Amino acid sequence: MTVKDLVDRFESSLSASNPVPGPSRSQSTPQSSSPLKVEKDDGTAEIPPPPPHPLMMKTMTPHDDDSRQLTMDIADLCRSNKDSKDSETHAHQSRNTLSSPPKYKSDQYPPMDSDSDTLVSAPSSEEKSTLIQRHNAKQVTAPHTPVAVTDLFARKAAPLYLPRLDKYLSSLQPPDFLQDDSKWDKNSMFPPMDRLALTGSSLDDLETNSKVPASWRDRKTILGSAVGIVLGVTGSSALAMYYSLQGLTNTVQIFALILNTIVPVKGSGVLSKWRQLFLGTIPNIIALNFASTLIQSLVYLIIFFAISSGLLYYFFRSALGCDRYTCIEGLQQTVQEGKRWALLIVTFILTVVYLPLSTMAVHVLVWSEDLWAVPNPYTNATSFPPIVASLGPAEEYRDPLDFCWTTTMKKNEINFAPVVVVLAAIVVLSLTIWFPIALRSVIKHSVPKVDRYTSLGRLRNSVDLDGEYHRLLSRDQNPFAFLYSGYRRGWGTYQSTYLFAKFSTLVIIAVIDPDNCLFRSFSRSTISIVRQVLLLISTIGFFLAQCIVAPFLDPVNNASEWTSRLNYVATATIALLVALDVPGQNIYNVYLLYIIYIITYGLSIYFTIINLGPVRRMVKRIARRIDFSIDIFSPRLDLSPLSPHTKRRIWQESITALLLTSPECRIPAKQRMVYAQARNSEFPPYLLNFCGTPAERHAENLKIVREIGSLKYNKASALLSGPDYEWFRKLESQIQKHFIGPDCYWKSPSETKPELVGCANFFGNAWWIPFPPTLVLRYDSGSYAVLQEVADLEAYISQNSSHSIRRRRHIRLSLRALDGQVVKWPYEHITPIGSQSPLSWGRRRYTTQSSVHYDHCVLRIKHRGHLAWQGLQLGSGFDIRLAYSKKLDLDGSVIGLNDDFDLTSPLARFFMLNSQLVSSRLAYIESTLASYRRHHRKECHRKSEALTYRFLSHVYDHPREPSGLTASSIELEKDPRVRVLMSGSEEVFSAAYTRFSAVSIDETRTWWYIFWDDLWRRNHDTIWGLELHAVDFNPYYPTSIAYTPLPRAALETFLTQRGLLSKSPRWGDFFHPGFLNKLYLRLNETVFRGSSRAILFHIGQDHSELDMEDVDLDTLVQPSTLGTGGGTDHDNSSIRARPAYRWEGLLSDPVLRGSRRRRNFLAKLGAWMGVTPLWRSGVPSPGLSLDVRMENGRYVLLDDGSSFGGSHVDGMKLDSL
Repeated sequence: MTVKDLVDRFESSLSASNPVPGPSRSQSTPQSSSPLKVEKDDGTAEIPPPPPHPLMMKTMTPHDDDSRQLTMDIADLCRSNKDSKDSETHAHQSRNTLSSPPKYKSDQYPPMDSDSDTLVSAPSSEEKSTLIQRHNAKQVTAPHTPVAVTDLFARKAAPLYLPRLDKYLSSLQPPDFLQDDSKWDKNSMFPPMDRLALTGSSLDDLETNSKVPASWRDRKTILGSAVGIVLGVTGSSALAMYYSLQGLTNTVQIFALILNTIVPVKGSGVLSKWRQLFLGTIPNIIALNFASTLIQSLVYLIIFFAISSGLLYYFFRSALGCDRYTCIEGLQQTVQEGKRWALLIVTFILTVVYLPLSTMAVHVLVWSEDLWAVPNPYTNATSFPPIVASLGPAEEYRDPLDFCWTTTMKKNEINFAPVVVVLAAIVVLSLTIWFPIALRSVIKHSVPKVDRYTSLGRLRNSVDLDGEYHRLLSRDQNPFAFLYSGYRRGWGTYQSTYLFAKFSTLVIIAVIDPDNCLFRSFSRSTISIVRQVLLLISTIGFFLAQCIVAPFLDPVNNASEWTSRLNYVATATIALLVALDVPGQNIYNVYLLYIIYIITYGLSIYFTIINLGPVRRMVKRIARRIDFSIDIFSPRLDLSPLSPHTKRRIWQESITALLLTSPECRIPAKQRMVYAQARNSEFPPYLLNFCGTPAERHAENLKIVREIGSLKYNKASALLSGPDYEWFRKLESQIQKHFIGPDCYWKSPSETKPELVGCANFFGNAWWIPFPPTLVLRYDSGSYAVLQEVADLEAYISQNSSHSIRRRRHIRLSLRALDGQVVKWPYEHITPIGSQSPLSWGRRRYTTQSSVHYDHCVLRIKHRGHLAWQGLQLGSGFDIRLAYSKKLDLDGSVIGLNDDFDLTSPLARFFMLNSQLVSSRLAYIESTLASYRRHHRKECHRKSEALTYRFLSHVYDHPREPSGLTASSIELEKDPRVRVLMSGSEEVFSAAYTRFSAVSIDETRTWWYIFWDDLWRRNHDTIWGLELHAVDFNPYYPTSIAYTPLPRAALETFLTQRGLLSKSPRWGDFFHPGFLNKLYLRLNETVFRGSSRAILFHIGQDHSELDMEDVDLDTLVQPSTLGTGGGTDHDNSSIRARPAYRWEGLLSDPVLRGSRRRRNFLAKLGAWMGVTPLWRSGVPSPGLSLDVRMENGRYVLLDDGSSFGGSHVDGMKLDSL
């Protein structure tokens, strides 16, 4: 039975009643939009408005015909275009208003809510009067007991009966594409979504030209987990006592123990040996403690040091160019191609051996017991200091207690201790101290940057930024990704801090020890107690830091780390009790210790398993949880005719799929989508290595709008299509031909001193970004100057065209021609010879001087940036060095060069001596620069020809009729591939516009579509019935339920037939009466808001009756997350941990019965245990209840309820209006 059949059956069952007439689109009167004024420094420029949209008005939905109904004239709620420019505008437009896109000045953003990018405004005077009328219309109802929403939405709740809503829904006509004579095949997807399905990829996959690897073959997931396990085990306080140079025979002992168990010699000793295996031998093996004798310890130290030195050197050389953003200069990709497995493996090995190798080095520095040349004399000593017999004749042997920092007790043998100590000090300085600092810097420059805006150009809030960061990490192939992929945004460098934290435990155990040369003369019991106290304090500090910081991306990982830290605290406490010799060691040092190990390690295993992808989906099925990506039940959800949610999910998704799946326009399979962009968004992004396809350009347009926002994008687009375009085009052409590349100059009129911009002069390397038109100049000192205003671009051309700047640029070019060449410049190097007396006040006792004369040297230019073109280095930085010998290296002042590049007398003489060399190479330099400029000028032209920058605002962001769209697009675009695609894709545009129009008729249809579309996207891979009946649920099919709002009875039949709903609720049902109550409660609000059929709420024990919008305003002060913002990302069914959206929390909070509710510190317990990805943030609300009553086994509305009335009129405060 199809959706249409269900509707027909339900209509026939209601034939006795007169159906409520559906809304008529003929009642709409589109309102013309005035041009958008864009403020500029030199005046205002008009951005031509897009063609009028046929869906610019919501049709009226029927209200209750009760005599108490409040009627309002449409003019009372409409605002003129002029007033809308000066007042704040609601994003959630009333369906009774003439809707037109709000207009703002180009340098202003719409008023934003603190937690969302949803438009929020204060009520206007007309709205205030309307609300006062609503208050005055309140009626007194009979006493009643509201029903808590937690009861109404429970799995076994009675159904909510809304006959008038059912009558209205049954009156809605199905969309045209469901008619029998429709041209759309009912069993096929809408185009071009059918082609997208054939690719087996998501739109994100096609846009980034990459796929998210499965977790079992994702190198960052595997190596990240391995590093976490190794550091967690080797840095455990339970293993800290075993960090020493003992245990050479541990491996042999394991095999011997196994043999003794198989053929026991003394059965009574097997248990104790197994205890020694698990509590002694295995920890030593894990800590890599294989050395026992002095020679073996030294050999292991030298081998490990040699290996680590080579790895550190490779890491140092390879990690220099790993800045994924600021290393790109001049729009040339400098990052190495490939996956860089060598650097990844080296970093992994260094991270793993960090603690063991540092342990050995620290033990050498303090000269621990294993390095003593004699047996430990302090063990079982009866006196202090111990009395030890002489080793032999005094002239041959050292004193028996003089064994510190020596490798032999014989006086006539060589002592290798100084050499070993120096090696250990080098290990500590290079690996223990320098490596975490360098690793922190590398990670900081490798973490992906999150775009501030969505693909609709709307500003992201903090939760949206976290979600986008999570998405970026899933595709990140940076070689260091395994070090930061497990941590949340802003805490990517935590791994390097974690190494230092583990090392602090190592220092405490290794240094504060009675069996080393630092503390051997102190009381053994006192040292042990001090060590355990410090260890306990350290572990408590780490435990509290984990509780406060919670750096991991996933709450399950935070819980796992919290359990591990608690384990450290518990074992350190037991060790302190042992050191204090507290009675009962057989209990707490055996049984209690085993219990702690079983609980903590058992939980660690649980957290590891519960966080696996298949297990998480299994938990979702067991919990019967339905996820949404937005706050679907919120009254703030934008349901306007141009709702960003429907526009994103239908129109924009179709346009993107059309370009990315077209054989002629799609991105080449081998193309890597890499952008030149700044870490702090100083300049807009630019696609590197452009291959010439329109799909690449479309992906670049989306990247630009995500980086700069829609307002700046539209302003720049207007500049390229407005009346001043030809004039601006001349500026752009002049800059591209003559004033990009090295040796360019810019001195801002407001910055007259070089030190104000952090540079010694105002020269640097410049490059041009075509959209938004931007000139970027990186000074020789490394700072940036970004020019986007037309006045600044004109001043830039004027400055670089001046005679003085051209002369100074010619000096730089001449010096650049001598880079790496042997030049002639006589120089006499004088070295004073003599000694200085302590009492000579700096004067030398001898005045003899040594003089060496040089005629030639090698001139080199040290660059800060990197830009190689045809073998010539063009990067920023211009530090002149003259190398006369390996030890004699002088700066440019020797030849008279100053910071302003003036032609001084010495510099003129230098050029004269090398004039022939300069002349021979200057032509090569100039031709190379011309080739560089010509290449980028052509690439910018190719990009604009492949797909214009106006395509995003003219087509992608503007749903309209296919006929006009095709004609205007062909006129706008120049690339034949795009023209052919647009002219031959009228069916695609027709399908997209038909779908968009069908769901944009009124708020009811809009919300219904968003609900089922989001339900499909987020749950189709876990709810088996959705995938089984994809034709009925996937919005890509015409027969999807998303296009046909159904009365409740019809929906129940629809779900029951597909095995998703049971008459008697079963354990495994995802859909149940309580969930349907919530669905139709929100649907009722879209139809009867402002009428007597609206369902009224109570907050907590308050008797005031409120509708959903009033509840939303009254609870807005409570901290929470609004998920009603700018559209939704493409299809994404991944389970991501996040705080619950505000109405998710409001509709799940129980009604407060006692005192004021406080923040629940265990609100994240379910998320910590992996049972749910959601948690309640902030202080929970007092709870909501509804004005419904039970009648004949179902909930019904109160018979005498009113629009905004109730028995407690005095509870309404008019002062707040």
